[in-house]
Amino acid sequence: MKKKKENPQNTPTATSMAESDWSSLPKELLHLISQRLDVELDLIRFRSTCSTWRSSSLPIPNLTLKFPHPYQSSINNTTQFHSLSKRSFFLIKPPLQRPWLIKITQNPNGKTKLLHPLLSYQSSHPLHFPHALDFSELYVLELGNDYIIDSEQILPCDYVYPEKIVAVTCKEKGPLVIGTFISTKKSVSLKTNGDEIWCVITDMSINLVDICVFKGRPYMIDGIVESEGALLRVDIYECLGFDYSGKDVLRINVFRFDEKECKWADLMSLGDRVLFLGNGCSFSASASDLCVSKGNCVIFIDDAFLNFNGKNMQYGNCVFDLDQGKLSPLSDCPDYFNLFWPPAEWIGECCVPK
Repeated sequence: MKKKKENPQNTPTATSMAESDWSSLPKELLHLISQRLDVELDLIRFRSTCSTWRSSSLPIPNLTLKFPHPYQSSINNTTQFHSLSKRSFFLIKPPLQRPWLIKITQNPNGKTKLLHPLLSYQSSHPLHFPHALDFSELYVLELGNDYIIDSEQILPCDYVYPEKIVAVTCKEKGPLVIGTFISTKKSVSLKTNGDEIWCVITDMSINLVDICVFKGRPYMIDGIVESEGALLRVDIYECLGFDYSGKDVLRINVFRFDEKECKWADLMSLGDRVLFLGNGCSFSASASDLCVSKGNCVIFIDDAFLNFNGKNMQYGNCVFDLDQGKLSPLSDCPDYFNLFWPPAEWIGECCVPK
Protein backbone atom coordinates (compact mmCIF):
# COMPACT_ATOMS: atom_id res chain seq x y z
CA MET A 1 0.00 0.00 0.00
CA LYS A 2 1.45 3.28 -1.08
CA LYS A 3 1.88 5.93 1.53
CA LYS A 4 -0.18 8.98 0.84
CA LYS A 5 2.00 11.99 0.02
CA GLU A 6 1.56 14.99 2.24
CA ASN A 7 0.94 18.38 0.80
CA PRO A 8 4.13 20.36 1.50
CA GLN A 9 2.01 23.39 2.30
CA ASN A 10 0.32 21.47 5.15
CA THR A 11 3.43 20.17 6.86
CA PRO A 12 4.03 21.40 10.42
CA THR A 13 7.23 23.16 9.39
CA ALA A 14 5.60 25.08 6.54
CA THR A 15 2.59 25.96 8.68
CA SER A 16 4.72 27.17 11.59
CA MET A 17 6.88 29.28 9.29
CA ALA A 18 3.84 30.89 7.70
CA GLU A 19 2.42 31.66 11.13
CA SER A 20 5.70 32.89 12.65
CA ASP A 21 5.33 35.99 14.72
CA TRP A 22 8.52 37.93 14.03
CA SER A 23 7.64 40.43 16.75
CA SER A 24 8.15 37.68 19.33
CA LEU A 25 11.87 37.31 18.64
CA PRO A 26 13.96 37.65 21.83
CA LYS A 27 14.78 41.26 22.60
CA GLU A 28 18.42 40.36 23.21
CA LEU A 29 18.63 38.97 19.65
CA LEU A 30 16.96 42.05 18.17
CA HIS A 31 19.40 44.30 20.01
CA LEU A 32 22.38 42.30 18.70
CA ILE A 33 21.02 42.51 15.15
CA SER A 34 20.59 46.28 15.41
CA GLN A 35 24.21 46.58 16.57
CA ARG A 36 25.29 45.01 13.27
CA LEU A 37 23.53 47.65 11.17
CA ASP A 38 26.19 50.21 10.32
CA VAL A 39 24.07 52.18 7.82
CA GLU A 40 21.63 54.56 9.48
CA LEU A 41 18.97 53.98 6.81
CA ASP A 42 19.05 50.23 7.50
CA LEU A 43 18.62 50.88 11.22
CA ILE A 44 15.64 53.15 10.55
CA ARG A 45 13.99 50.45 8.44
CA PHE A 46 14.73 47.81 11.07
CA ARG A 47 13.14 49.91 13.81
CA SER A 48 10.09 50.60 11.63
CA THR A 49 9.10 46.92 11.52
CA CYS A 50 7.06 47.00 14.74
CA SER A 51 7.05 48.47 18.24
CA THR A 52 8.91 45.47 19.70
CA TRP A 53 11.77 45.79 17.23
CA ARG A 54 11.91 49.54 17.78
CA SER A 55 12.07 49.28 21.58
CA SER A 56 14.74 46.54 21.40
CA SER A 57 17.01 48.31 18.91
CA LEU A 58 19.75 50.84 19.25
CA PRO A 59 18.43 54.42 19.09
CA ILE A 60 18.91 56.46 15.93
CA PRO A 61 22.23 58.35 16.28
CA ASN A 62 21.79 61.92 17.42
CA LEU A 63 22.38 64.24 14.47
CA THR A 64 23.01 67.25 16.70
CA LEU A 65 26.76 67.71 16.41
CA LYS A 66 28.83 70.81 16.98
CA PHE A 67 32.19 71.78 15.61
CA PRO A 68 34.60 74.31 17.18
CA HIS A 69 35.97 77.42 15.57
CA PRO A 70 39.77 76.98 15.46
CA TYR A 71 40.44 80.19 17.33
CA GLN A 72 39.10 81.16 20.73
CA SER A 73 36.79 84.12 21.18
CA SER A 74 38.28 87.26 22.67
CA ILE A 75 35.29 87.32 25.06
CA ASN A 76 35.96 85.23 28.19
CA ASN A 77 38.56 83.26 26.21
CA THR A 78 35.87 80.77 25.15
CA THR A 79 35.60 78.54 22.09
CA GLN A 80 32.79 79.17 19.63
CA PHE A 81 30.93 76.22 18.09
CA HIS A 82 28.96 75.73 14.88
CA SER A 83 25.98 73.39 14.57
CA LEU A 84 26.44 70.76 11.88
CA SER A 85 24.02 69.41 9.28
CA LYS A 86 24.43 65.91 7.89
CA ARG A 87 24.78 65.73 4.09
CA SER A 88 24.23 62.38 2.37
CA PHE A 89 24.30 60.86 -1.10
CA PHE A 90 21.62 58.27 -1.88
CA LEU A 91 21.09 56.12 -4.96
CA ILE A 92 17.41 55.41 -5.61
CA LYS A 93 16.93 52.27 -7.71
CA PRO A 94 13.44 51.53 -9.02
CA PRO A 95 12.84 48.24 -10.87
CA LEU A 96 13.38 48.42 -14.63
CA GLN A 97 14.13 52.17 -14.50
CA ARG A 98 17.29 54.21 -14.48
CA PRO A 99 18.43 55.13 -10.95
CA TRP A 100 18.63 58.62 -9.53
CA LEU A 101 21.54 59.88 -7.42
CA ILE A 102 20.47 62.58 -4.96
CA LYS A 103 22.14 64.70 -2.30
CA ILE A 104 20.19 65.80 0.75
CA THR A 105 21.01 67.54 4.00
CA GLN A 106 19.28 67.31 7.36
CA ASN A 107 19.82 70.11 9.84
CA PRO A 108 19.80 69.70 13.66
CA ASN A 109 16.07 70.58 13.68
CA GLY A 110 15.30 67.58 11.48
CA LYS A 111 14.41 69.57 8.35
CA THR A 112 15.50 67.89 5.11
CA LYS A 113 16.60 69.76 1.99
CA LEU A 114 17.28 68.43 -1.49
CA LEU A 115 20.55 69.85 -2.84
CA HIS A 116 21.94 70.01 -6.35
CA PRO A 117 24.11 66.88 -6.55
CA LEU A 118 26.83 68.53 -8.62
CA LEU A 119 27.42 71.70 -6.61
CA SER A 120 28.97 72.32 -3.21
CA TYR A 121 28.38 74.92 -0.49
CA GLN A 122 24.71 75.53 -1.33
CA SER A 123 22.85 74.45 1.78
CA SER A 124 20.91 77.73 1.91
CA HIS A 125 19.67 77.28 -1.69
CA PRO A 126 17.86 73.94 -1.85
CA LEU A 127 16.25 72.73 -5.05
CA HIS A 128 12.49 73.00 -5.38
CA PHE A 129 11.05 69.50 -5.56
CA PRO A 130 7.23 69.32 -5.23
CA HIS A 131 7.14 65.65 -4.20
CA ALA A 132 7.71 63.57 -1.09
CA LEU A 133 10.01 60.57 -1.39
CA ASP A 134 9.15 57.62 0.85
CA PHE A 135 12.38 55.67 1.25
CA SER A 136 10.50 52.77 2.83
CA GLU A 137 8.77 52.17 -0.51
CA LEU A 138 11.92 52.38 -2.64
CA TYR A 139 15.18 50.47 -2.96
CA VAL A 140 17.73 52.99 -1.69
CA LEU A 141 21.49 52.74 -1.21
CA GLU A 142 23.34 55.22 1.01
CA LEU A 143 26.64 55.87 -0.75
CA GLY A 144 28.30 58.30 1.64
CA ASN A 145 27.91 61.29 3.91
CA ASP A 146 29.71 64.15 5.58
CA TYR A 147 28.75 67.18 7.66
CA ILE A 148 28.46 70.83 6.73
CA ILE A 149 27.72 74.15 8.40
CA ASP A 150 24.62 75.94 7.14
CA SER A 151 25.71 79.04 5.24
CA GLU A 152 23.55 81.31 7.43
CA GLN A 153 25.84 80.45 10.34
CA ILE A 154 28.93 81.70 8.50
CA LEU A 155 29.60 85.40 8.83
CA PRO A 156 31.01 87.36 5.85
CA CYS A 157 34.19 88.06 7.82
CA ASP A 158 34.54 84.44 8.94
CA TYR A 159 37.05 83.22 6.38
CA VAL A 160 38.12 80.35 8.62
CA TYR A 161 35.42 77.69 8.44
CA PRO A 162 35.50 73.90 8.08
CA GLU A 163 36.33 72.67 4.60
CA LYS A 164 35.43 69.05 5.29
CA ILE A 165 33.95 67.31 8.31
CA VAL A 166 33.31 63.62 8.88
CA ALA A 167 31.60 62.04 11.87
CA VAL A 168 31.42 58.33 12.61
CA THR A 169 28.96 57.05 15.16
CA CYS A 170 30.41 54.19 17.16
CA LYS A 171 27.30 52.31 18.32
CA GLU A 172 26.39 53.49 21.81
CA LYS A 173 29.55 55.58 22.24
CA GLY A 174 30.08 59.18 21.29
CA PRO A 175 30.94 59.99 17.64
CA LEU A 176 34.42 60.39 16.23
CA VAL A 177 34.48 63.85 14.61
CA ILE A 178 37.29 65.20 12.42
CA GLY A 179 37.46 68.35 10.32
CA THR A 180 39.89 70.47 8.33
CA PHE A 181 39.70 74.25 7.98
CA ILE A 182 40.05 76.64 5.07
CA SER A 183 42.75 79.16 5.95
CA THR A 184 46.21 80.23 4.96
CA LYS A 185 47.53 77.76 7.52
CA LYS A 186 45.60 74.50 7.59
CA SER A 187 44.40 73.17 10.92
CA VAL A 188 42.69 69.97 11.98
CA SER A 189 40.21 69.50 14.83
CA LEU A 190 39.65 66.08 16.35
CA LYS A 191 37.21 64.80 18.97
CA THR A 192 37.47 61.15 19.96
CA ASN A 193 34.76 58.85 21.27
CA GLY A 194 33.32 59.99 24.58
CA ASP A 195 35.93 62.74 24.97
CA GLU A 196 34.57 66.25 25.58
CA ILE A 197 37.93 67.87 24.80
CA TRP A 198 38.75 68.90 21.23
CA CYS A 199 42.29 68.50 19.96
CA VAL A 200 43.26 71.24 17.49
CA ILE A 201 46.37 70.72 15.36
CA THR A 202 47.49 74.01 13.82
CA ASP A 203 50.22 75.10 11.41
CA MET A 204 50.11 71.91 9.38
CA SER A 205 53.16 71.50 7.16
CA ILE A 206 51.02 70.06 4.35
CA ASN A 207 47.56 70.84 3.01
CA LEU A 208 45.10 68.14 4.08
CA VAL A 209 41.83 68.19 2.18
CA ASP A 210 40.22 64.75 2.19
CA ILE A 211 39.30 62.73 5.27
CA CYS A 212 38.29 59.09 5.48
CA VAL A 213 37.67 56.94 8.55
CA PHE A 214 38.68 53.44 7.49
CA LYS A 215 38.15 50.54 9.90
CA GLY A 216 38.00 52.94 12.82
CA ARG A 217 41.17 54.85 11.90
CA PRO A 218 41.17 58.37 10.41
CA TYR A 219 43.20 59.01 7.24
CA MET A 220 43.77 62.53 5.88
CA ILE A 221 45.22 62.46 2.36
CA ASP A 222 44.14 64.21 -0.83
CA GLY A 223 42.05 62.01 -3.13
CA ILE A 224 41.28 59.31 -0.56
CA VAL A 225 38.13 57.19 -0.81
CA GLU A 226 36.87 53.83 0.45
CA SER A 227 35.71 51.28 -2.11
CA GLU A 228 34.44 47.75 -1.36
CA GLY A 229 36.29 47.53 1.93
CA ALA A 230 39.54 48.85 0.45
CA LEU A 231 41.19 52.23 0.96
CA LEU A 232 42.08 53.92 -2.34
CA ARG A 233 43.99 57.07 -3.22
CA VAL A 234 43.64 59.00 -6.48
CA ASP A 235 46.69 61.01 -7.53
CA ILE A 236 46.24 63.69 -10.19
CA TYR A 237 49.18 64.90 -12.27
CA GLU A 238 48.53 67.96 -14.40
CA CYS A 239 50.39 68.15 -17.71
CA LEU A 240 51.26 71.81 -18.10
CA GLY A 241 51.47 73.43 -21.50
CA PHE A 242 48.52 71.65 -23.12
CA ASP A 243 45.07 72.99 -23.97
CA TYR A 244 41.97 71.01 -23.09
CA SER A 245 41.66 68.16 -25.56
CA GLY A 246 40.57 65.22 -23.42
CA LYS A 247 44.01 63.62 -23.52
CA ASP A 248 47.35 64.96 -22.34
CA VAL A 249 45.73 67.38 -19.88
CA LEU A 250 46.48 65.18 -16.92
CA ARG A 251 47.33 61.73 -15.73
CA ILE A 252 45.58 59.88 -12.94
CA ASN A 253 47.03 57.02 -10.93
CA VAL A 254 45.02 54.97 -8.43
CA PHE A 255 46.64 53.27 -5.44
CA ARG A 256 45.34 50.73 -2.93
CA PHE A 257 46.48 50.71 0.66
CA ASP A 258 48.20 47.45 1.57
CA GLU A 259 47.28 47.04 5.24
CA LYS A 260 49.73 44.18 5.80
CA GLU A 261 52.74 45.99 4.31
CA CYS A 262 51.47 49.41 5.42
CA LYS A 263 52.16 51.02 2.04
CA TRP A 264 50.40 52.17 -1.12
CA ALA A 265 50.40 49.80 -4.10
CA ASP A 266 49.49 50.54 -7.73
CA LEU A 267 45.97 49.52 -8.69
CA MET A 268 45.84 48.75 -12.40
CA SER A 269 42.04 48.80 -12.72
CA LEU A 270 38.94 49.63 -10.73
CA GLY A 271 37.03 46.89 -12.52
CA ASP A 272 33.30 47.45 -12.14
CA ARG A 273 33.73 50.31 -9.67
CA VAL A 274 33.14 54.03 -10.24
CA LEU A 275 34.78 56.54 -7.90
CA PHE A 276 33.07 59.86 -7.08
CA LEU A 277 35.46 62.51 -5.77
CA GLY A 278 34.20 65.82 -4.42
CA ASN A 279 35.14 68.75 -2.23
CA GLY A 280 32.72 67.31 0.31
CA CYS A 281 31.81 63.64 0.32
CA SER A 282 33.72 61.09 -1.77
CA PHE A 283 32.38 57.59 -2.33
CA SER A 284 32.23 54.68 -4.78
CA ALA A 285 29.58 52.50 -6.41
CA SER A 286 29.44 49.59 -8.84
CA ALA A 287 28.55 50.13 -12.49
CA SER A 288 25.84 47.49 -12.12
CA ASP A 289 24.18 49.40 -9.26
CA LEU A 290 24.42 52.63 -11.23
CA CYS A 291 23.04 50.90 -14.36
CA VAL A 292 25.83 52.34 -16.51
CA SER A 293 27.68 50.57 -19.30
CA LYS A 294 31.10 50.40 -17.64
CA GLY A 295 33.12 51.16 -14.55
CA ASN A 296 36.85 51.87 -14.14
CA CYS A 297 36.40 55.63 -14.14
CA VAL A 298 36.58 58.58 -11.75
CA ILE A 299 33.80 61.18 -11.65
CA PHE A 300 34.63 64.60 -10.19
CA ILE A 301 31.68 66.39 -8.57
CA ASP A 302 31.15 69.30 -6.13
CA ASP A 303 33.23 71.60 -8.37
CA ALA A 304 36.20 69.46 -7.37
CA PHE A 305 37.89 69.87 -10.72
CA LEU A 306 37.80 73.66 -11.06
CA ASN A 307 41.57 73.82 -10.68
CA PHE A 308 41.88 71.85 -13.93
CA ASN A 309 38.80 73.34 -15.56
CA GLY A 310 38.75 73.62 -19.34
CA LYS A 311 36.43 76.00 -21.15
CA ASN A 312 33.87 73.27 -21.82
CA MET A 313 33.75 71.95 -18.24
CA GLN A 314 30.42 73.00 -16.73
CA TYR A 315 30.83 73.55 -12.97
CA GLY A 316 34.16 71.73 -13.11
CA ASN A 317 32.41 68.33 -13.12
CA CYS A 318 34.00 65.74 -15.37
CA VAL A 319 34.75 62.06 -15.96
CA PHE A 320 38.17 60.46 -16.30
CA ASP A 321 38.09 57.12 -18.13
CA LEU A 322 41.00 55.05 -16.81
CA ASP A 323 40.79 52.62 -19.75
CA GLN A 324 41.28 55.37 -22.31
CA GLY A 325 43.21 57.85 -20.17
CA LYS A 326 40.72 60.48 -21.32
CA LEU A 327 39.11 63.40 -19.51
CA SER A 328 35.60 64.47 -20.60
CA PRO A 329 33.00 66.93 -19.33
CA LEU A 330 30.33 65.12 -17.36
CA SER A 331 27.68 66.58 -19.68
CA ASP A 332 29.32 64.71 -22.60
CA CYS A 333 28.79 61.37 -20.85
CA PRO A 334 24.99 60.83 -20.70
CA ASP A 335 25.34 57.47 -18.95
CA TYR A 336 26.82 59.22 -15.92
CA PHE A 337 25.29 62.69 -16.29
CA ASN A 338 21.72 61.31 -16.24
CA LEU A 339 22.35 59.84 -12.80
CA PHE A 340 22.23 63.33 -11.30
CA TRP A 341 19.82 65.86 -12.74
CA PRO A 342 17.10 66.32 -13.91
CA PRO A 343 15.25 63.48 -12.15
CA ALA A 344 13.90 60.62 -14.23
CA GLU A 345 10.26 60.59 -15.32
CA TRP A 346 9.37 57.78 -12.90
CA ILE A 347 10.03 60.09 -9.93
CA GLY A 348 6.79 61.99 -10.50
CA GLU A 349 4.85 58.75 -10.89
CA CYS A 350 5.91 57.08 -7.63
CA CYS A 351 6.07 60.15 -5.40
CA VAL A 352 3.32 61.82 -3.41
CA PRO A 353 2.77 65.59 -3.84
CA LYS A 354 3.67 67.58 -0.75
